[in-house]
Amino acid sequence: MTMGPKRTNLFLIELVFNLFIFALCAAVCVGLLLHARRLSQESERLTQAVTLAQSAAESLRTGGTLPEVPEGYEISPLLTAEEGLVDAQILVLYGGETVYTLDCAWPDDGSTDWSALIFDTEEVAAP
Repeated sequence: MTMGPKRTNLFLIELVFNLFIFALCAAVCVGLLLHARRLSQESERLTQAVTLAQSAAESLRTGGTLPEVPEGYEISPLLTAEEGLVDAQILVLYGGETVYTLDCAWPDDGSTDWSALIFDTEEVAAP
């Protein structure tokens, strides 16, 4: 009694099943890697946006100009000065979409002519 052909068929079925399991695991791993890459890019954009917004707020507080922005980013500040207080809403956009919004205020000590720095609300992109 030889069992050769039956064992060979069983071996081939097991091999195909193992390849299927391996392909399924590889597909899941590739999906996880793509998701991790997307999260990493979003985190990088948010970190850059927070840094840009803080730099813009500090520059505006001292009466300076907006900082240089990397390619793809845009800073849209909205300043209002009334009753001795300057309110600022600083939007940081990447690719036309708002990534981060910073709301801040500081006392108007009279050392800066805010009328030269107050931007028209129509220039600010809607979030």
